[in-house]
Amino acid sequence: MKYILIMQLCSALSGTCEKPYTPSITFDTFYYCGIGGYSIASSTIKEIKKEIVNKDKLYVRFGCIEQNLEEEDA
Repeated sequence: MKYILIMQLCSALSGTCEKPYTPSITFDTFYYCGIGGYSIASSTIKEIKKEIVNKDKLYVRFGCIEQNLEEEDA
């Protein structure tokens, strides 16, 4: 089994989220997927200007989904 990360950039101000996206990496365990999610979420927020993050109250939401390698190859 592998785990894929699903992420969304959201606004607490408007209550909306952008279309989900998946970074092009997989993880061997749910644990490492979670750690990767926090790391990528942190990097994502840091790439956006502070003023925009504060004005729109932006945050990143993510989850890890189990993916069966046999399904991927089909």
